[in-house]
Amino acid sequence: MDLSEIAAITGLPGLFKITGRRNDGLIVTSLVDGKTQFVSGRTHLFTTLDNITLYTTDEPASLKEVLASIKEKEAKNALPDGKDDAKTKAWLETVLPNYDKEKVYVSDMKKLAKWYGILDAKGLIAELTSDQPAAETASEDATEEKADKKEAKKEKAPAKAKETKPKAVKKDTAGSKTANKPAPAAKKITAPRKAQ
Repeated sequence: MDLSEIAAITGLPGLFKITGRRNDGLIVTSLVDGKTQFVSGRTHLFTTLDNITLYTTDEPASLKEVLASIKEKEAKNALPDGKDDAKTKAWLETVLPNYDKEKVYVSDMKKLAKWYGILDAKGLIAELTSDQPAAETASEDATEEKADKKEAKKEKAPAKAKETKPKAVKKDTAGSKTANKPAPAAKKITAPRKAQ
């Protein structure tokens, strides 16, 4: 799974895995309770997690980098409960020390902590923060196995010479050899009608 397959949807709590797309919305599965539903694009806005960044004093940090940093420092710094703003700010200070204190609001910090909790409960943090998505590595392994099997079949099977069948040859009345070809269709000739 990749961050581009997980979305936050306005008006709905939690995170959702995108399972299908339609012209007028998305079919999503909740990562909280596992329910699948259709969400209309007319009433909701969708944001995939690969498009989310956090403001820092330097370049904006992608959500993937922030999640990886939280995972590294999780043992020393537990997730805040979300009720105490001061603890939430202190938590983000240790996770991302150079975050922009004017642009990143406490509500953003709480949402980040909640999202991390949802993804960690599903065991997706390691997969989402790895450099190479699991789907790509699985497909690469599968293509390597297929290539190995083809080579093994080639080695086992003896090389077969192609047998060519001689073409049927027919002698015409003049004695020359000609290949079997269908005769051209006879044309019908009609005489014009006479006026009476």
